[in-house]
Amino acid sequence: MYIPACPLTESNARYLSHQRDTFLQGTPGPDFPGGKGESEHVGRPTLETLKSAAEPTGLKAMGLQKFNDAAGSSAGEKAVFAKANEILGL
Repeated sequence: MYIPACPLTESNARYLSHQRDTFLQGTPGPDFPGGKGESEHVGRPTLETLKSAAEPTGLKAMGLQKFNDAAGSSAGEKAVFAKANEILGL
């Protein structure tokens, strides 16, 4: 189970990018490397499954949706969002 409870930093965005990619491939995440994981499971949830069931906050937490500037975001927060989105390719 992946619990994305950490601040949004450049290094955490890089980890999130790797975590997201392994999830999409069905392979074990970076903290449990090796093996085939669920990559060969029939009926494994897909990105489309998540997009139809998850809220935007959950999709962002998995690196599947762009981080947006919230009203009142500081210049530093906006810069972190922009860097994270760049790292995630969003």
